[in-house]
Amino acid sequence: MQPFSVKANDLDIHGLKFGDGKEIVIALHGWLDNSASFAPMLTNVPSNQTWYCIDFAGHGLSSWRSTQAHYYFIDYVDDVYAFINALNIKKVHLVGHSMGAMVAGLFASCFSEYVKSVSFIEGIGCVTTQADEVASQLRSAILNRARITTKKPRIYTSKQQIYQARSKTTDLNDELIALLMDRNIKQMHSGFELTTDPKLKNHSGFRFDEAQCIGAIKELIAPCQLILGDKGYPFVKQNLDKYSNYYNNLRVLEVPGGHHCHMQSSGLCFEHIQAFMLQSSAC
Repeated sequence: MQPFSVKANDLDIHGLKFGDGKEIVIALHGWLDNSASFAPMLTNVPSNQTWYCIDFAGHGLSSWRSTQAHYYFIDYVDDVYAFINALNIKKVHLVGHSMGAMVAGLFASCFSEYVKSVSFIEGIGCVTTQADEVASQLRSAILNRARITTKKPRIYTSKQQIYQARSKTTDLNDELIALLMDRNIKQMHSGFELTTDPKLKNHSGFRFDEAQCIGAIKELIAPCQLILGDKGYPFVKQNLDKYSNYYNNLRVLEVPGGHHCHMQSSGLCFEHIQAFMLQSSAC
């Protein structure tokens, strides 16, 4: 495991690199997580592979967007495009968890020439807003921005206090929580503070509607697989039911675990991803 930093879209994109082979895999984490979420899977990367697990902008150790900028879902797709081109990579496998899975899918729809395969983990399709709810969505986002802007960063007395806060929103055990959250924590003179940009908690000002999401999915040429946790989030299975028929090539399987099943059943998830990438490369 090696830390790295790449300049992309005038942002310093940090992450963790595993392996040193010619076959390139880019791993994209979920909302408020970071690249360390993939570490449990990557204890024995094949010699022909390199995994770049990035911290999205505003997450982990990567740059925050500018003061007046916000975190639109589509901008993460742009960041992935800039990252791939900064490294001068021609073809990649994409692995995405939760929000990162949705980013991976939309990137593969827009830039199929770059993508060999896509492995979704507990995430598929898009989070959408119905057309007649666009105005209320935007109103909510703007009002929430005002609240976040005036809110002072919270200072924690210890890392354990942060771990305990995260434990209320996840089924991960203490060891996995610490692994994940340590990359989102910085020590200050007065205590500990999160490295994640508070603006990440703003409501989204714009989302695709279902028709737009379906239109994008239909452009996804690369073979895809979805790994579900048997105790995962219900909305993922709801999206699967809603969108599965629109994928050109989608394989679905289930492993033990919750929304972070790639951390809880890391070995099994890695085996499934390896087998799928090998099959996709042979096609």
